[in-house]
Amino acid sequence: MEDNMIGRYLKELRKKKGLSQQDLANLLNVSKQTVSNWEVGRKAPRMKAVSKMAKLFDVPKASIMAGLPAETVLQANKEWDKYQVDKVIEISDGNLKFTYKGHKVPKEYINMLEKLMRCDIADEAKKL
Repeated sequence: MEDNMIGRYLKELRKKKGLSQQDLANLLNVSKQTVSNWEVGRKAPRMKAVSKMAKLFDVPKASIMAGLPAETVLQANKEWDKYQVDKVIEISDGNLKFTYKGHKVPKEYINMLEKLMRCDIADEAKKL
């Protein structure tokens, strides 16, 4: 995974909470190796694990998926809200190439975004 922001952020959250990799693994019902794989960037956590970690660490799911502190994600959202977006793009359109700051967004990141959006939409629907 590019830059391993998610892994570094998970490690930081885990350490702030005073948890070992084994402690976190036990809380999430995964193996210690799975937690290690997330932290070193070999694998990304699935949405079920992201949801559990968001509750455990008291941060938004988007914060974990972005690998950034909640304050940074919230500030970015405020900055984004300043812009009027006239073009609507369907993220599931396989013919589009997504970039961020001039770099191609890896397919696994797009998949994570889709999962995150499905999860958030389902959460909102439950509230109705």
